[in-house]
Amino acid sequence: MMLILNKMVTRNLLCLSIGLLGCSSLFAANYYRYENDEGRKVMTQTMPPQFVHKGYEILNEKGRVLEVIPRALTQEELNALTQQEKDKLNAQEQAARDKRLLSIFSSPHDAERARDRKLEAIDVYINVTRGNISKLQGDFDEAQARAAERERAGQTVQDFLVEKMDSLRRQMDQARESIVEKEAEKEEIRKEYQVDIDRLKYLVDLRNKAIEQRSKH
Repeated sequence: MMLILNKMVTRNLLCLSIGLLGCSSLFAANYYRYENDEGRKVMTQTMPPQFVHKGYEILNEKGRVLEVIPRALTQEELNALTQQEKDKLNAQEQAARDKRLLSIFSSPHDAERARDRKLEAIDVYINVTRGNISKLQGDFDEAQARAAERERAGQTVQDFLVEKMDSLRRQMDQARESIVEKEAEKEEIRKEYQVDIDRLKYLVDLRNKAIEQRSKH
């Protein structure tokens, strides 16, 4: 276990965060090699989060291994660690998250733009859905008026008309539920991106302070 932990904490974490911010091009052609659910080695340009706990390798465009990220420790292994070892492990894990974050976004503004694009796409969906509801409501009102007219005339409302109104009502209910779900999704997106934005602001500030410190010497 100590061998695994030692491999995970050998890098200087502060230098890693600062260096990544100053060298975003380093990640332009990175590849990730990991083991999928079938136990096969897979290499892609993005690292699926569901496989991160298994450990993975970071390779350059020539297939050279740049870094090996070990698997996550089991709960039993974590329980056996001292507090100092846990602190080091947490720091290493945070550095890995920072590295992945900086490989996606070069600045907080990049993350904000990505967030806004997702929110705008959802807003388009919501607006289209509201338009569909309006059309469905019009069709329902028309069918309901025809049914009421037959009832006033003492006639039986046809089954197809009743079924049509039921179908339209269900479609409108489903569309409204979909809008509620999308609004909730927007809130989740805002929360998730805010965590990344705040972290990027911290890392940018860290880099700027380091640059300022170096310029004084």
